[in-house]
Amino acid sequence: MSSSDKIKNYFPGGNTCRGFYSFYEYLPYNAERIFVIKGGPGTGKSTFMKNIAEEFLNEGYQIEYHWCSSDNDSLDGIVISDLKVALLDGTAPHMVDPRNPGAVDEIVNLGRYWDRDILNQHKDQIVTLNQTIWKCFDSAYGFLEEAKLVHDRWEEYYLEGMDFQKANLKVETLRKNIFAGHKLAEKIGNHRHLFGSAFTPKGAVDYFSNITADCEKRYVIKGKPGTGKSTVAKKIAQSALERGLDVNYFHCSFDPDSIDMIVIPKLKLSLVDGTPPHIVNPNRTGDEVVDMLECVKQSEIKRKKEQIEINRARYHDLMKQALKELQQAKKLHDQLEEYYIEAMDFSKIDQRCEEIKEEIKKRI
Repeated sequence: MSSSDKIKNYFPGGNTCRGFYSFYEYLPYNAERIFVIKGGPGTGKSTFMKNIAEEFLNEGYQIEYHWCSSDNDSLDGIVISDLKVALLDGTAPHMVDPRNPGAVDEIVNLGRYWDRDILNQHKDQIVTLNQTIWKCFDSAYGFLEEAKLVHDRWEEYYLEGMDFQKANLKVETLRKNIFAGHKLAEKIGNHRHLFGSAFTPKGAVDYFSNITADCEKRYVIKGKPGTGKSTVAKKIAQSALERGLDVNYFHCSFDPDSIDMIVIPKLKLSLVDGTPPHIVNPNRTGDEVVDMLECVKQSEIKRKKEQIEINRARYHDLMKQALKELQQAKKLHDQLEEYYIEAMDFSKIDQRCEEIKEEIKKRI
């Protein structure tokens, strides 16, 4: 097995129509040792975690990489699954504090290794940059909130043309095919919630192919807004839970109330939204398309064609405006990091990193 086969990529948080939305409580899933990394921008939190992840990946351990939605080259956390160890960024906007200090959780404060005098020299610039960055995020979230209203109108045109009984029949067929031989359980299955995609300064980024790499069966759901893709996934997920099966939910990076993908690990099976912006092509053995457009009266859609196009165009325009704000926030954040990089003693951080590695190795 190559190192890439031992990697799973996720997003624990996202820039959504409801602002920054977090599933951080599900990041250290089943972890028995948790390191909460504290420190400002540019203090090396992501590099610290990458260094540890790479070492244990090279030793053959399964690694979960949890990427930052506001900089998808930067890490918000890692999980060394086999050792039940997690490290995560505990600074804003994902404020995390230990629940069981010392026993399970430990704070690793990289702020101990900066020169406060250097930071004080740039105090005004740091404060101004922080304020401007948050204004950019507020503006981006405003555009995303407005885009959600437009998207809701876009969905309505398809909802008006839906044959819900046909949609119910599709769900029932899936349920029979997936759960043949699986009876209702006495105990409901466990569930985990994350994002498999994110709206980042580089645009939409998803890891759907990576997340479903172990799935021998993928149902790729095609359709338009309002055609019930998320509802199908939710219903199948609920049926799995009722049969005692664990389910991983992957929420929509635009609207976290919507589900883009579910994975049922025990069955090596997933249901995946295969429509833009996350293009999932049903090109693997075991892939099967579930076309929700078959449940829509095409005459109704043709009648609403002009209104649909107006809302589609408006939605994409608002998303472009939101993207510009995220890109500006990233640019300013890079400038902010420079002040902290100048003030850091990275040799001491490297030493602390080695200490954490040795502590983790005691679990082997």
